Amino acid sequence: MSDPTRATLDALNGTDVHLRHVCRARDATDRVGPRHFLHAGPPIALADIPGPMRGGIIAGLLLEKEAGSVAEAEAIIDHGEVSISPCHDAGAVGAMAGIVTPNTPVVVAETAGGLRTFSPLNEGIGGAMRYGSYDEGTLARLRWLGDVLAPALDEAVEHSDPIDLVALVAEGLRRGDDCHNRLVATTATLLVTLTPGLLRSRLDREDLAEVVAFVAGNGHFALPFAISAAKAVTLAASGVEGSPVVTAMAGNGREFGIRVSGLGDRWFTVAAPVGDPVLVEGATLDDVTPTMGDSMIAETAGFGALAMTAAPAIMSFVGGDMALAQEITRRMRTLCAGTSRRLLIPAEDFLGTPLGIDVHRVRALGVEPVINNGLAHREPGRGRVGAGITSIPIEPFVAASEALTEETERRR
Repeated sequence: MSDPTRATLDALNGTDVHLRHVCRARDATDRVGPRHFLHAGPPIALADIPGPMRGGIIAGLLLEKEAGSVAEAEAIIDHGEVSISPCHDAGAVGAMAGIVTPNTPVVVAETAGGLRTFSPLNEGIGGAMRYGSYDEGTLARLRWLGDVLAPALDEAVEHSDPIDLVALVAEGLRRGDDCHNRLVATTATLLVTLTPGLLRSRLDREDLAEVVAFVAGNGHFALPFAISAAKAVTLAASGVEGSPVVTAMAGNGREFGIRVSGLGDRWFTVAAPVGDPVLVEGATLDDVTPTMGDSMIAETAGFGALAMTAAPAIMSFVGGDMALAQEITRRMRTLCAGTSRRLLIPAEDFLGTPLGIDVHRVRALGVEPVINNGLAHREPGRGRVGAGITSIPIEPFVAASEALTEETERRR
C-alpha cells in the first residue's frame, strides 16, 4: 500500500467527530444568504436543476419569506434571481435535493482538529423539502423544526456529555442499521443519548413530548448526524497528495460526481444513473429523478452500501435479499483500499467494513461501485417515489485514476 493511501486510510480510521450544535444554517456558515442557497451534488446551473431541486428552492423561498406564493417563487427562479452552489463547497452535505437556506435547521459536527460540517435536520420520509415538496404541511414542519426542535436539541447537546458521532454510527451497525437508508436503531440510540439533556432543558412538558414523539417516529432522524460525521471524516482525509481514495460521491439529478483525496475539490462526473429501485405504490420508472443527494458520503466513509450485511432489514426497503447484500459488501471490499477499525459488522465476525474506495482499483477491475439511495419524483412537489440499490458507472473513477496518474508522473 502506498504511503498516500495509508495516510488517507489513517485519517478515515482515526478522525474523531463530535456533535457540536443544532442551529439554523445562517449560524453555521456564511455560504447561505438572501436568495443564495446550497444544493446537493456537483455544481449545476439554475436553468438545469431537476424537479425536486426546483421544488426545494420554492420551499426555501417561501420559508425565507422571499416569496409570498408558489407562483412568485417560481417567477424568482425563472428570472434567475436565485444563486445556488454545492453543499460540499461549504463543508456540508444535504440529502436528496439538499437545499439549504439561511433558516434551514442543521446539525453541526466538529473534528478534534476543528473541521466543522453540517447537514439539514431530517424531516421524515413523507412530504419534505429535500424531496421537492413545498405544501403548507412541509413548510409548517420546517418552521417547527427551526423554532422548537433545533433549539431544544441544541440545549440538550449543551447539557450532555460529548456525543461521539462515529461511535453513534458504529453502534448503529452493531444494532442492525447500515446508517444510510436504515437508521432505526441509530435514531433510538441518539434519542436515548439526548433524553437526559432534553429533560434538563427549558422545554415545557408539551413541547418536550412533541420533540420526543417526532424523533421517535422518524426512523431516518439520525441520518444528518451520521452523514455530518462522514463529511468531517472525509474532509480530514482530503488533500493527500497522490492518494486515490474517494472522498465524496454525490448527485444533482443530472450528473453524478466524485472527488478524490489526491485531486482536491475537482469533480469527475457522469450522467446520473437511476439504479434498480423499489417504488412506492403507483409510481413507475418514468417518475424517478436520477440519483440525487450528498448522503452517499456514507459510502465514502465506510458505511451505507458498504455495510449492507450489517442491516438485513434494509433489503425490504431498497430491494433484494441477504445474498445480494453479501455480494455487494464483497464487491466493495475488492474496490476499497482498506478496512475500518471502528465500523464493525457482527454478521461477519466483527470484521470492519470496507473503507476507502480506490479509483485505481475500480479502473483496474472494471467493477462498478454500489450505493443505496432514496428517490424523488421528477416533478416539483410530488415528493418521494422510492429507494434502491444503484451501481455507479465506472467512467468518473477511471477519469480520476488517469488524472491522478498523470499528476503523479508530472511530479516525478
